[in-house]
Amino acid sequence: MRRVFCLTFVIALASAWAQAPKPDLAKQPTLYVVGYAHLDTQWRWEYPTTIGQYIKNTMLFNFDLFEKYPHYIFNFSGANRYRMMKEYYPADFAKVKEYVAKGRWFPAGSAWEESDVNSPNAESVIRQILYGKQFFRAEFGKTSAEYMLPDCFGFPASLPSILAHSGIKGFSTQKLSASWQPAPHVGGPDSPEKTPDGIPFNVGIWEGTDGKTVVAALNPGSYSASITGDLSKSPAPPPPPDPNAQPGRGGRGPREEDWVKRIQIDGSLTGVYADYHYYGTGDVGGSPTEASVKLMEAIVTRSKTVMPAGRGGFGGGGAAPQPAPPTGPEVQVGDGPVQVISATAEQMFLDILPAQTAKFPRYKGDLELINHSAGSITSETYMKRWNRRNEVLADAAEKASVAADLLGGRVYPRQRLTDAWGLVLGGQFHDIIPGTATPKSYGFAWNDQVVAANQFTSVLTSATAAVAAGMNTETRGRAIVVYNALNIAREDVLEATVNFPGGMPKAVRVTGPDGKDTPAQVSGGKVLFLAKAPSVGYAVYDVQPAADPTVGAAAPASTLKVSENSLENARYTVKLDAQGDVSSIFDKTLKKELLSAPVRLAIKTDNPRNWPAWNMDFDQETAPPRAFVSGPAQIRIVENGPARVALEVARETEGSKFVETIRLSAGDAGNRVEFANAIDWNTKEANLKATFPLSAANENATYNWDIGTIQRPTENERQFEVASHQWIDLTDKAGAYGVTVLTDCKYASDKPDD
Repeated sequence: MRRVFCLTFVIALASAWAQAPKPDLAKQPTLYVVGYAHLDTQWRWEYPTTIGQYIKNTMLFNFDLFEKYPHYIFNFSGANRYRMMKEYYPADFAKVKEYVAKGRWFPAGSAWEESDVNSPNAESVIRQILYGKQFFRAEFGKTSAEYMLPDCFGFPASLPSILAHSGIKGFSTQKLSASWQPAPHVGGPDSPEKTPDGIPFNVGIWEGTDGKTVVAALNPGSYSASITGDLSKSPAPPPPPDPNAQPGRGGRGPREEDWVKRIQIDGSLTGVYADYHYYGTGDVGGSPTEASVKLMEAIVTRSKTVMPAGRGGFGGGGAAPQPAPPTGPEVQVGDGPVQVISATAEQMFLDILPAQTAKFPRYKGDLELINHSAGSITSETYMKRWNRRNEVLADAAEKASVAADLLGGRVYPRQRLTDAWGLVLGGQFHDIIPGTATPKSYGFAWNDQVVAANQFTSVLTSATAAVAAGMNTETRGRAIVVYNALNIAREDVLEATVNFPGGMPKAVRVTGPDGKDTPAQVSGGKVLFLAKAPSVGYAVYDVQPAADPTVGAAAPASTLKVSENSLENARYTVKLDAQGDVSSIFDKTLKKELLSAPVRLAIKTDNPRNWPAWNMDFDQETAPPRAFVSGPAQIRIVENGPARVALEVARETEGSKFVETIRLSAGDAGNRVEFANAIDWNTKEANLKATFPLSAANENATYNWDIGTIQRPTENERQFEVASHQWIDLTDKAGAYGVTVLTDCKYASDKPDD
């Protein structure tokens, strides 16, 4: 009986919002007003403050408003924050569940956190939605069809594709406001919808890299806006703006929007007379002001209300419920030409029928910010490094666990992987991974990443042991099981710590699964050898001590050479100059020099005028470097064998120490030149850039966004420091050749010329 009751409850709950009659948006001008409280899980405070104050306030303030105003609907995002409610305030969380069931509190956003979407990879964003929806369905029997990121610092061209493939219908943000200046050359007062500069439309179609689309509300006003007038009517003329006013993080504007006029413009162009409007409070959770909620109640019920004489409405500050407004004459509100709906975050996106979007304006491409996006993809890179390592570890651990489970060796550790992913996703919050939270915040964030890394590593090790138990690992020497987690077959240099009975030998012989020897050497206390493994597969190699490096007669003759100023393999000849910089990369296959000048480490002044953790300034980034890492260089050969050769270059500049290692490998791994840097960074008000002056020339370069790519031109004032994942390609405009720069956990780059 209990189970039957619960099932009935979930079915009824899932349809609670769907029962409201849909307005005819082709005829009835409609404004969807979304009540919301923005909460920064960590920003100028840390998790203890969020849990101890802001989460609690969010529940209590809204409970009070629900009892007073029967039409008030509150939207709150981030399953991770609901998890905190459930853990620390179980009684209040039970009340949240009751209000969700009544349709008063809406679990918005579909995601685990209001995350950054520039640095996390596509897998991470998909899992934000997967785990967010799973939590909301499990706790509330309800999830959302929209994805809201009000305060994220820019949005990649791939995001619509990710959202559409995840079942999301709509997207909203308020960050594309004049306060932060979007980078796209779209919109403006002369655009069809009269949008602010950089915003392609108010409500329209955002197309992703693979052609998939979502309906997007890109100009909803500030999330900290108050309701100060009758939204169903055009407002009274605003007072003169204060020239000294500065916008807060919410991007609050100086004037009240004329929603009647705006919806009329939108509808005349698209045939859909609808728009989307945030109101609420910013950053510390809580609720909209009581004054705003009271006026909204009057508007949506089309009732008389008390208005201060000579004003279009009343407002209030702060997150807590406000005292009653000043008394004045009673006036009718809500009787204007626009129907105002106290809405859930998803309601408009569900009310707009697919057939009605045919005339919607469309935009395809990035929606980044000029300064905020530029800086937040470089700040606090240690956090970004942990994130990237965990993304790679998680992928490898999951695939290995599937194999172990299928072979009957280990039960798939679903909960361990889910819990570890939850920690990683929490660290992707839009003030944590962008590097815009307090230093103390990173003590908590790094700890979560380390815990997650230990979980993924443990799962990967256990799963691999289970798979290896079913493989033939009988070898003459030490058996090394090689695992390739990529979705393609791979040949690369493997580094292994191997314990030999008599200690580490001077040379080793390594034999592959085919019985043939492979290039191998001892370097830095490790065994290095060229290994092959199939896609998402394993291979066993036999490692034995050898009397001398030439013992592997069956191994192919080495093509590797190294001196104190050069490295060479079958593909490249690499030369260093007297400063220790790579001055030439000659591609012997193409018979082309790939560099037009030396590869150098440039120190550039980076001291933004505003928001230094967020921003980069165009004038500083386009100014010549104030210094290059230079000599006297200490150069030494650190690897010299048939598998890999390497030079180490040690230098000091501006109080910082730089140890750069340049490597060339045998086999397929030899199709790239590797640069590794260990840096003791003590240089102030600066950033460090690895500069690659290439002989290939093209106005446009291609940048990877995981799900598709995007081409961007040489930098300009609107877009200079840009984000991408794992690689950037510059193919010569003639199309004959090019160079791809591969990256690990660095997401930012610029392209100052062709």
